[in-house]
Amino acid sequence: MCNSRSCICHNCIQSCRCAGCTGAVSECRDAVRWTQAEMEFPSKREKPKPMRDYTWRDYGISKARYNTLKAICQRGEYPSLTRSAAHTAAPEIEEYILLSVRENLSYDGLERLWELKKIKRMACCRTDFYAYRRRFYHLLDEKIRRKENE
Repeated sequence: MCNSRSCICHNCIQSCRCAGCTGAVSECRDAVRWTQAEMEFPSKREKPKPMRDYTWRDYGISKARYNTLKAICQRGEYPSLTRSAAHTAAPEIEEYILLSVRENLSYDGLERLWELKKIKRMACCRTDFYAYRRRFYHLLDEKIRRKENE
């Protein structure tokens, strides 16, 4: 009968020398009473996602709420809150976010304005721009809800 051990340290893990046995050797040569329960496993906490991977669901904004926020921006309601949210989301592209939400322009629409030399070129790519814009809507939503609850 095999006398397998419970140690699984990478220094001593070997197959049992018994004929036909797939167990491990009975004694650890390098570790004293080192068992599987003592192993250090990586934390099970998830690493935070990069901002560009956040979805509308992550921000808790439904399609209906998004449409409401978009309409608020296009009507020009809460101008100071809108500007503040854009600045907090991404100060370096604040004006592009505001132009996009007020005029309902996509990234490509902003690129066309740049090609016509009406605006300067944005300092971010399409994926980052949309991530900043989603964050803007999240911040605007929070600010509006706070203001309405006052």
